[in-house]
Amino acid sequence: MKKFFILLFIPFILFAYKVDIQKWKSYKTFYNFLKQNNLPLSIYYNLPINLKRYVRFIPQNETIFLLKENNDFKEALIPINSEKQLQIIKTDNKYNTKIIPIIYNEERKEVQVTIDNYLSYDLYKATHLSILTNKIIDIFNDRVNFRTLPKGTTITVVYNAKKRFSEIKDVKILYAQIKNNFYTINAFLNPYDGRYYDEKGKSLKGMFLKAPLRYKRISSKFGMRFHPILHKWRMHDGVDFVNKIGTPIHAVADGKIIYKGWIRGYGRSVKIRHKNGYITLYAHLHGWPRGIYVGKWVKQGTVIGYLGNSGLSTGPHLHFGVMHNGKWINPLKLKHNVKITLYGKQRKKFLAYINKFSKENNIALK
Repeated sequence: MKKFFILLFIPFILFAYKVDIQKWKSYKTFYNFLKQNNLPLSIYYNLPINLKRYVRFIPQNETIFLLKENNDFKEALIPINSEKQLQIIKTDNKYNTKIIPIIYNEERKEVQVTIDNYLSYDLYKATHLSILTNKIIDIFNDRVNFRTLPKGTTITVVYNAKKRFSEIKDVKILYAQIKNNFYTINAFLNPYDGRYYDEKGKSLKGMFLKAPLRYKRISSKFGMRFHPILHKWRMHDGVDFVNKIGTPIHAVADGKIIYKGWIRGYGRSVKIRHKNGYITLYAHLHGWPRGIYVGKWVKQGTVIGYLGNSGLSTGPHLHFGVMHNGKWINPLKLKHNVKITLYGKQRKKFLAYINKFSKENNIALK
């Protein structure tokens, strides 16, 4: 993005134009932005309907770049999400707007930290990146109990820092290791499927998440029950998880969306087909995020909906069902900790990749 920025503004820089950098605060609106920079409100009213929705929800603390000459506005770049930005250009007293991609710079970094206090403190002290801790926990939480992580444990991380104008916006962990006197666990990002595996080709995460959301309680389990609305005994072929409306719902495993829409008493629903004959159902949803559609392949943990109260429902909850080979099974008895192991060509390809990666980054494999 830095190269793009320089090329974009070279003609202006040569004539001593000034770049004004602003932060998008939580209380700020696009309307306020236009007024503060003496821009006509017609810029907003002339935007297409889909762009008006975007500018209403510009991410908090995003960096906004404005180009000015003697306080006269020339151009602005405003991120509307992690991939796109709104460009406003003034030419001949007219304001033109368009959406252009955000181009990031990626920088390879490596850090090694010894845990003397606790993980989040020591890792942040070494990198000033709070997101690294959450990513490390997410990768290893099926293998490591972080509440009892021994002091003296060494954490090694190789990652790509995703930058926009020298500001780190995200990181992608390519390799991580947790090592102490009791165990050594390696995690390599497999570029071919996006999962993390150890040096033997065994996944660090189970095939299924323990639950598709953070929930307060389970209001109804799998099995026969007296239906609270229909007032008769019938089979409840899933588990009801209770939380507030809008709670994100995650795909419990990699798979393909095979249904998105309304299903009678289930209300707004999503169905996903997974490997080995599994299908999962997420029902009573409030709605879906953009980009969720039938035929889309999703990764484990992808947000595919939001908890709601649609259909025959006595209150906000998620009905979560699991079907295996055409038969509904108890989701609470699903073996979420079953690991994925690479075999055949996939294993050979992955091992060749980590062998090359380890040599390039001076990683000693066991």
